[in-house]
Amino acid sequence: MISSAKLEVQLLVDGCKKVGVTHVVISPGSRNAPLSIAFDEDPHFQVFVVPDERVAAFYAHGMAQKLKKPVVITCTSGSAPLNYYPAIAEAFYQETPLIVISADRPSEWVDQGDGQTIRQERVFDQLVLKSAQLNEIHSENQRWHFERNLSEVLQTAIGNRKGPVHLNIPFSEPLYETTTDIHILKNWIELAETESNLSKNSKSKLEILWGNSERRLIIVGQHQKDPDLQEQLERLALDGSIAVFVEHTSNMYSPYFVSTIDRTLNLIPESEIQAFHPDCIVTIGGAIVSKKIKVFLRQSKAPVIRFGVDFPFMDTYQNLRFTAAIPAWKGLELIQEFVEKNPHKSRFGFAWKKVDQFGSDDQKQICAAQPWSDLKAMEFVMDVIPDYCNLHISNSSLIRYALLFDPIKTVTYWCNRGTSGIDGSSSTSVGSAVASPNEAHILVTGDLSFFYDSNAWWSKHLPANLRIVLVNNGGGDIFNIIPGPKSTKQWKKIFVAEQELSTEDIAKTYQLEYFHASSQADLDKHLELFFAESTNGKPKLLEINTMNEQNSAVLEGYFKSFAKRV
Repeated sequence: MISSAKLEVQLLVDGCKKVGVTHVVISPGSRNAPLSIAFDEDPHFQVFVVPDERVAAFYAHGMAQKLKKPVVITCTSGSAPLNYYPAIAEAFYQETPLIVISADRPSEWVDQGDGQTIRQERVFDQLVLKSAQLNEIHSENQRWHFERNLSEVLQTAIGNRKGPVHLNIPFSEPLYETTTDIHILKNWIELAETESNLSKNSKSKLEILWGNSERRLIIVGQHQKDPDLQEQLERLALDGSIAVFVEHTSNMYSPYFVSTIDRTLNLIPESEIQAFHPDCIVTIGGAIVSKKIKVFLRQSKAPVIRFGVDFPFMDTYQNLRFTAAIPAWKGLELIQEFVEKNPHKSRFGFAWKKVDQFGSDDQKQICAAQPWSDLKAMEFVMDVIPDYCNLHISNSSLIRYALLFDPIKTVTYWCNRGTSGIDGSSSTSVGSAVASPNEAHILVTGDLSFFYDSNAWWSKHLPANLRIVLVNNGGGDIFNIIPGPKSTKQWKKIFVAEQELSTEDIAKTYQLEYFHASSQADLDKHLELFFAESTNGKPKLLEINTMNEQNSAVLEGYFKSFAKRV
């Protein structure tokens, strides 16, 4: 087998194998040539070439999420690695194990006016779990130091708390030499897996905090599917005193859960709102989309318990009183013990579920009365997506629309809610679809998100198993929904950033089969062909035009219709 002639690269590649890397996303460049050659020549790795570094990083993020193991991204020196930053931030807040390898110029040339040379060492330190500078090896002591740092950084990516790590490696010329004399690691340090448990004293404190409450609420943020965790939550939801709140992005589904939070909150009369405040909150998982529930739970002033190794001091509801950096299932096991030992007769959980069910029963009739709009388009999409698909939803307004409709048990939901940006939704979905070619993937995206990330389609790795639904409402419609922007002179010009573009030319450029709909009848007409097998081995794009429709007014009317029926 051939590899780069550089010992440092050979050792780095061997280390990547040891932590389970099989997929590598490379952005072309000269300074990272030794890495490109070594990964591409090794049959252990699948190599994907994505020219745009920002796209490449989101691509790898989606891939690592789907594979549930680390993915390598590597690029040349200078401004190239800085384009990784948005995806690194997303990976940091979603615990995605990205291994970022930036090639660099020799350190003596930094700040000396040499081409593509900037201060790269530790450049991502605010948003990676660990970083290291891997300098060239000229002695056994330097090799020992190199391998020690490599062991620590690579294994941090897959530790109890997963996430991105960064290796910066300066290369001097020559860059393109190869060899068949390949070396492997001699000083690899194996990091043992560990499990955390609460001490007797901490368990006692938790039991007192839980036992002092009768109206309990468990809320689950963004999370991957976890049947064991879901089973624990369902068991707890059967207790009348416990309300279990989930969003689609939690990937937890049960008829016993409250899963359309904004719709349900809207149904509670102001005169009864106090009765629905919890006196204890348990939070697990990542970010919650609903702003309404965040405000509601902050107003409750209930003590908060948090379980999870990720961000144990995340105090979303501003009253965190007990946190345990243990897996969520372990924390819920303890809660189940407390419930069985001291059952409560409160009907708090059942009261919430009754309201939630009321909204579900009336949803179809209320939506049927609405005119053509974003809401109607999303109703259609959520109704026709295939079972067992992966549904990727972009920020900002579309994820909020999606959460108004009952979740589908067999669907896996994905959204970049780590940072909630619009910049990488398309690229993330492409990477995820490429990583699982035998599964169906659907991306539902807005126009600004689609145009912003249009380089997602600039790649030879476009998956035939991906369908793109673009809701084009002519701008950032979230600024028509949230309070504030409409009161300014800059409302449409700057905040909404109105545009009148069609995506048909983008579809032609990248050979995406294109469909267009401006009505319910158009959608019905295109549906069968849109979901049929791809004829050219690439994704299909369905543009749904809702420009010039009163989208925000329709949404406001939708909520008012529910309120009138209470």
